[in-house]
Formats: sequence, structure tokens, C-alpha cells
Amino acid sequence: MRARVFLLLLAGTVVLAGCDQNKSADVVIKDKDGSVSISANGQHFTMRGGDGKQGNVTISGNGEHFTMHATDGGKAVVDIDATGVNVGGKLPAFLGVYPGAKVTSSVSGGDSSGRGGTVVFETRSAPADVIGFYKQKAAAAGFQQTLDANDAGTLLYSASSGAKAIQVLASKDSEGTHAQVTWSGK
Repeated sequence: MRARVFLLLLAGTVVLAGCDQNKSADVVIKDKDGSVSISANGQHFTMRGGDGKQGNVTISGNGEHFTMHATDGGKAVVDIDATGVNVGGKLPAFLGVYPGAKVTSSVSGGDSSGRGGTVVFETRSAPADVIGFYKQKAAAAGFQQTLDANDAGTLLYSASSGAKAIQVLASKDSEGTHAQVTWSGK
């Protein structure tokens, strides 16, 4: 089902690619396993696909912002925004965003057995400062360090506490530091 929905979304995107961006365009593609509807007007697009039973996917975009929601019995969300993503209320209590960082993307999901996700951000601080911040957060939450590595200037830190875990990757780039924080647990 997932492959079919993806192929239908891809086909719809190709159909709309040739549309005049000043005019509104709506396309609906149906087959025996589900349907895909796509709406676009040059400023905003929305694609929805699903079979009504096993899952649904909604992809929406406007300017530099892109959001995808997928359901298949659980809940998954992908949020990408070049101007900054608001992750308020979406992170577990044992995790926070580095002070002053610009979050560029986040992914989270879960089910009854737990949740997990990834937050990607940029900051002008040094990679060592980012890792130090998460080491302090983890220690304060009772986590035990499981890895602290430096691979040619790319720093990696991970820690766990029971079923909860965090992993932080921080590397220097031309604008400062690019970091990725991955978490799991209830």
C-alpha cells in the first residue's frame, strides 16, 4: 500500500509540474487500492493519499515550508522549514533545543511502545559547546554516557537511561555548527 500511495503521489506531482503557476490546479487519481488528490496554485500545494483503511499521507507546502503527516495505525510527522521549525511541546522533557539554535527540521513519531525523533539545527556555537550542553542535560536527567567520540572534528555523544536514549552529532560548517539530535523512549 505504501509503495502504491508513493507512486500515485509521484504521478500527481509530475502532472502538476507542467501547470501554469498562476492558475489553480486540482488532480485526483484513483485506483482500486486508494486515491491521491493534489491541489496547487503556484503559492501552496497539498497532496493527500490513502486507502481509507491502512494509512493516509498528507504533504503540504508553502514557500520554504514543507510538512508531511502519515498515519498507519501510529502517528509520524516530518516538519522542514528553512526559516526555522517550531518544536515547542514536541520534544520529551529530557531533551531541549540548544539555546539560540535555528531548528531546520524535525521528525517524530511513535506508538504505544514509545516515541522517537530527530531534530536538526544550526548554531554559531562550537561543536564542543553543543555536545557539552547535551552532556549536562543528559546527566541532569539521570542518563549514563555510552559514547563520546571525535572523528576528524565531528563530535558524537550518546547516552541512555532505561528505555530512553539520546544521540548528538555536531560538526563545524561554514556558518558555525550543524547538529543532529536523535532521541527515543517514553
